[in-house]
Amino acid sequence: MINSLPTKFPMVLIILLAVFTFWLDKTVRPPSTGQDGDPRRNPDYVIENFSALIVNHSNGAHQTLSAEKMLHYLDNDTTYLEQPRLINARPGMPIIRVRADRANLSSNNDVYLRGNVKVLRHNKGEGKMTMVTSFLHIVPNDNIAKTDKPVTITEANTIINAVGMEYDDDTQIIRLLSKVKFVHDKTR
Repeated sequence: MINSLPTKFPMVLIILLAVFTFWLDKTVRPPSTGQDGDPRRNPDYVIENFSALIVNHSNGAHQTLSAEKMLHYLDNDTTYLEQPRLINARPGMPIIRVRADRANLSSNNDVYLRGNVKVLRHNKGEGKMTMVTSFLHIVPNDNIAKTDKPVTITEANTIINAVGMEYDDDTQIIRLLSKVKFVHDKTR
């Protein structure tokens, strides 16, 4: 038995090496997306602390988009943002600033803001309007923002609470959809 040990030693060593290699491969390999294909597990790129500027030279409009983190997923062409900030400035129109906890950008450029969404519209000479909600869908191609969630709008001496809202940035018209409560305080 002892005499056959030198001939079996290389075989035992090869088996141990194969087991170690298999274990090492399973340990360092990232987990697969599994059957559900959850895209949030494996983004094709990640950008931290970024800012992008879009300028329309024909009409002088510009938009700034920034976020603490951006993740893009190739399989559904969706972009996820953490702590997004959006500034929309067009000549002759009030400057609009938007912030939220997170956002999704779809492949057709729609923006879905979620968590502590705050919109600030500042118009020189007319003061500012603040809108707070938990969800906001922005359609940049149509200059429309809308939500079906509770929304609070504050402007000068007025506080408006409603459920659901549509805002057309071209016409500056806000349409409140339901359960509207309006408070106007002259002393405020």
